[in-house]
Amino acid sequence: MRFEKRYSKGAKLAVCILSAIVGVITIFIGYLLVGLSYKFRLCIGLAIALSLLAPSLIVYWEDGWRKKIEDALPKLLDDLADCHEVGMPLFQALETCSKRNYGPITEELKKLAAKISFGVNFEKAFMDFSGRIGSDLLSRVTTIIIEAMRAGGDIKAIFRSTAKFVREMVILRNERESRLRPHLIIVYITVLVFIAVMVLLYNSIFTMIKTSFGFFGPPISLEEFKALFFDLVMMESIFSGLIAGKITQGRILAGLIHSTVLIFVATIILAFYLF
Repeated sequence: MRFEKRYSKGAKLAVCILSAIVGVITIFIGYLLVGLSYKFRLCIGLAIALSLLAPSLIVYWEDGWRKKIEDALPKLLDDLADCHEVGMPLFQALETCSKRNYGPITEELKKLAAKISFGVNFEKAFMDFSGRIGSDLLSRVTTIIIEAMRAGGDIKAIFRSTAKFVREMVILRNERESRLRPHLIIVYITVLVFIAVMVLLYNSIFTMIKTSFGFFGPPISLEEFKALFFDLVMMESIFSGLIAGKITQGRILAGLIHSTVLIFVATIILAFYLF
């Protein structure tokens, strides 16, 4: 059900601000409790995960919202063509289709029909409709329809051919995502392996280094080693998640949810094994 709407800019800004405040409070409380120690690094990791959680969920839900719109678009275009075939003018066809259920796109379709009924130019109303949704596929469809109508032609044929084009693009998108899904698993495994290597290095090699230096001790404390390892793991988690989003969805922001999950998992693991 969360895919049924898009959040307003004001709501998204409020969520980002509140999430940042939660992160800052977590860091402040951590500093008061443990000071500038390795435990404070764990508080920072938790704060980053909490700060990114809500924004990343919004990005994830809105991506799902756009996909459902793209999935419903071919049927909508076919229905518009059917309405025009029986003699309905374009506005009436839009108004008729807006009363049907096409998922999340239905609400936007009602706004489009309302704008045209109030005298807004069709091209402007259609461009606003496309801009509100923010789908690259819908933007291409909008351009095709507007240019075809400017050139003059059979509207029914335009909608039919565009529906076929969208249907093929959706199939290609689904195939691409299914083929690239194993790469997402590889990214997660890579980060987990990186964390395991860091833990093994600390628990074996650098513990032996401490004893081998004897009275003077190693040139860098084990606490500093832990802090260094934690920073490396955090960077690996953040950038690996963003890369996963770019690979699988074609958008870096789509990887924010993966970065959040990896940061949270990494913080929990390091809290247990490097505490």
